[in-house]
Amino acid sequence: MKYCSKCKNLHFNKDLEKCPRCGRKLITEPSHYSPVKIVTANGFELERIKSALTEADIPFSVTEERYDTGLQILNSAPPENCAFCVPIAYYDKAVETLVGIGALNEDSIHEIDNEDIEFLEKSRQQDKDDTLPENKARLIRILSFIGFLIILVGFAYLVDWLLSFVTPLLGL
Repeated sequence: MKYCSKCKNLHFNKDLEKCPRCGRKLITEPSHYSPVKIVTANGFELERIKSALTEADIPFSVTEERYDTGLQILNSAPPENCAFCVPIAYYDKAVETLVGIGALNEDSIHEIDNEDIEFLEKSRQQDKDDTLPENKARLIRILSFIGFLIILVGFAYLVDWLLSFVTPLLGL
């Protein structure tokens, strides 16, 4: 399995050295959180895919395609074409989910060999190892909030202190 960092596509042809779409050199061992474009959708299909991926607990991002006309801005319509990207670690799970809801055709999907399956499982394990336990994540959120409050109070005291010098100069 090879990965194009520009197009965000996976290529299963082991002989490829450059991306057929953009010409960039392919990466042989991408990071487990590298985004992979899995499907492009619009309208109702866009919302259906978002719901399916969310329900399957698969992280994803949605970006507008570059060749989109942008006319939806004028009439507040949803984007015409949006690409769904998932981390490599969740690629097989996302494909299985999207085939299950009919968003992807089974015939258009490349068969994943054992070596690729091992790579995806290893990537998923690395993703699990990289995530913080819930209690540590909660502690970091609490400390961040306390730090934000300290900065906010410090800013208020600084403004008050500066105003104590400025008000006599203005004769107030």
